[in-house]
Amino acid sequence: MDKKEIGKMERLKEHLDKYLLIYVGIAMVLGLAVGFPFFKQIETVKPFLQVLNLIIIVFMIYPMMVGLNFGELKNISKMWKQFLFGLVIGLVYAPLLMALLIKIIPMNSYLSFGLILVFAVPCSSMAIAATGLSKGNTELATILVTVQFILALVVVPLWLSVFGSSFHVPFPMFEIIQTLIIIVAIPMLLGFATKSTIEIKGGKKALSKARASLPAMSLLALFTMIFLIFMEQAHLITVQWQSVLVTLAPLTLYYVITILLLTVVDLIFMVKYKDHMAVVFTSVGKNEGTAMAIALAGGIGLAAVPAAIAPLIQVPLLATYLKFHWQIAGLFAKRSPRLVNEYELREIKDLQEP
Repeated sequence: MDKKEIGKMERLKEHLDKYLLIYVGIAMVLGLAVGFPFFKQIETVKPFLQVLNLIIIVFMIYPMMVGLNFGELKNISKMWKQFLFGLVIGLVYAPLLMALLIKIIPMNSYLSFGLILVFAVPCSSMAIAATGLSKGNTELATILVTVQFILALVVVPLWLSVFGSSFHVPFPMFEIIQTLIIIVAIPMLLGFATKSTIEIKGGKKALSKARASLPAMSLLALFTMIFLIFMEQAHLITVQWQSVLVTLAPLTLYYVITILLLTVVDLIFMVKYKDHMAVVFTSVGKNEGTAMAIALAGGIGLAAVPAAIAPLIQVPLLATYLKFHWQIAGLFAKRSPRLVNEYELREIKDLQEP
């Protein structure tokens, strides 16, 4: 890929980021518009769509894996407390809180299962970029993202087996584990191979450019995936539209409660600002693409809908938190000056000056 093509991909990524919510909405509407009148015909091509869904999911996750730096894993011992805390929040707290919210706000069992699935999967590697933009600990964020993806092969089937029977949702565990291997292990290996090849041929500068351009591929795949889910499930969604809207309530509550809770807890226990931002973005943000793929592979398409609509809540809330990161750093500085470094203190002072 030459410099001009990389530049175009970077600009495309910036454009897609800026108008992400609009494109998600367009994908949903188009999916319903195509799927509702032709739902009988769509049923006849379900086997083809299952294969297509899997291919698109691999294209969505593969670019994220190129951005992972497995070399950071050797530094776990230096920050093991923050690492364990982030891991517990991302893989244990998240599905348990969602299970509690579902009990408070009852809904369709398949949508409930889908919500558990969204918060059982690992975070997205885009959390590393968000951590970097907020001047957070990208080293910690990279370790958390990498380990969560590896542990997903065990953790996701575990949570699904725990909650699947309680929601009376039939799901083929073998197919789900097989799908996890395809969408996590294979992209991870391909990403590692791509990263190594680019570094050998072009060095770190070439790798940095590739990482800047590849996210556009993930976003395009995400929009395509959302379109296909709403197309395939158009009939069920339109019949049960009230239930689909209800899923926005536990989604919103989860994100708001978790962001506020992490901020308060980290202030109380005097966690450094940089570590706090890494934990927030890697535990609150989830990889909806993985959840979609698992639901579709298990033949429970309606359970993929919560993952498809999650960006409508997740993106604006995390973007807002990112936008006010210096004000948040100010809270940590008030708690104790040692929770922020000299550069952060200067930025906070500049922000406070009239």
